[in-house]
Amino acid sequence: MFGSNFKKFNSVLIIFLVFISLKNISKFTDNTIEISSDEYTYQFSYDNSSNWNSDDEKNVNFDPDGGKNLDALDLESEIKKSLKKRFELKKRTESENISQNIANYVDTEVVSDYIYDQNDVSLSLVPVEETILFSGIPEPKIKPIPKRPEYSKSVIISIKNKKMLLKNLENYLDDSQLSLVYRSLENSINFNFEENLTFLMDEEDYVLEIQTLSKNFKNLNSRRDINEKFIFYYEKTPTETKVIRNRLVVKESVSRTLKSAEIPPEIAKEFIQQLSYTIDFQRDVKSGDIIDILYEADFTKNENIIGKPDLLYGLMNLRDHKLELFRYTLNNGVTDYFDAYGKSIRKHLMRTPVQGARLSSKFGVRKHPILGYSKMHRGVDFAAKRGTPIMAAGDGRITFSGRNGAFGRFIEIKHLNNFKTSYAHLYKFSKGTKKGKLVKQGEIIGYVGTSGRSTGPHLHYEVKHKNRTINPMKLRLESTINVEEQDMSNFYANISLARERFLATQFTESEGAENF
Repeated sequence: MFGSNFKKFNSVLIIFLVFISLKNISKFTDNTIEISSDEYTYQFSYDNSSNWNSDDEKNVNFDPDGGKNLDALDLESEIKKSLKKRFELKKRTESENISQNIANYVDTEVVSDYIYDQNDVSLSLVPVEETILFSGIPEPKIKPIPKRPEYSKSVIISIKNKKMLLKNLENYLDDSQLSLVYRSLENSINFNFEENLTFLMDEEDYVLEIQTLSKNFKNLNSRRDINEKFIFYYEKTPTETKVIRNRLVVKESVSRTLKSAEIPPEIAKEFIQQLSYTIDFQRDVKSGDIIDILYEADFTKNENIIGKPDLLYGLMNLRDHKLELFRYTLNNGVTDYFDAYGKSIRKHLMRTPVQGARLSSKFGVRKHPILGYSKMHRGVDFAAKRGTPIMAAGDGRITFSGRNGAFGRFIEIKHLNNFKTSYAHLYKFSKGTKKGKLVKQGEIIGYVGTSGRSTGPHLHYEVKHKNRTINPMKLRLESTINVEEQDMSNFYANISLARERFLATQFTESEGAENF
């Protein structure tokens, strides 16, 4: 009995002692007190000793008045003095930190090897790499481009290759900047342009800025900042819009005539493609026929064309008739080429789906060049260099793409109005060409080759209507779109303006072709 009571007493005593111990530990570790007044609440962190050390790092949440209202609190004078000192110390320290952060932010050095792709003329900002400063504030992603320097002289050089670029940079730059500038320019500068490298220097031949013509038809410039490091940025190349008129006499073929006259490839391609809907280049065009072309383009000071030029007007003056092309934008925003009556030059199918080709075999019965006996030739053959692009004759869906016996690599396209076109003896298919793919007129579908039963590189081209083979050179198809009746007055005014503009523009002399 006595032993049982004694055990209960010991248990109660142990619980009591544990409770007292936990309470003391809580008081010992709790270094935060909260004091409330009528207007503010203060929260202080402190240690248990009576020594208030102003250098200790302790958290103090300041009131809006920065500790001015501590006198209104019911605290012992010694604690008030200590708390006020800590308020003043913390406030001064935080103010100094803010000032230091601002200084670090402003004095941050611009990263000099970052290239900024500027899409418009405004060159006010350039991005740099983002880093974290000691202050914890991220460096700004954009920095101003240095102001244009006042230079005394410039040196303009035509660079042909990387070796020549490095040699010229070594002549004008020290070793500390040479590697950075060379790495940035070696794969960007356009070596095909004349006068593609410019150095701007002061009186002591110290390089302040480097200007280059890049491959994307922009100026890639590098300018020194206040730390004498180069900042790289792009700017649009200064250009002048010009309207060019050419009159040429056909020699051998239209494509060769345009090439020898150095007509821009984009203009030559557009002109030939528009003609291919209507003209049989082998039978209709003869040596001595006249070609008139009017186009607009943006030129640099070195007469290099920037961007895509626009064919404004074209005239194919044949022996027995002529064909005019007028560029016009319809009310729905579609831009195309029309004849003088407002009918689109573009037809549903092209007669010649390969450019610069020669008609080597006509439609009809012929002696087969390999088999040796007469056989019906159900298409036409266009001889061209291996790898010459082949275009889809019209909008449609590819129904076959692959090997097809004697035809070699073969493509068949199904078009609207029960038309089909076939392309044989290809060297290879273009990327993505496969059965079921939708193609647009003029889209590259393959390349001229000599696969299958063939004596040389050429395109065998067939056209079928309701499964009946027809001669592609005798196609008579309707225009794809026409100018609407209510828009004809505006169209007539436009073609009158185009003719006047053509007559008012002086001829541009071209080497390698006969001009008037």
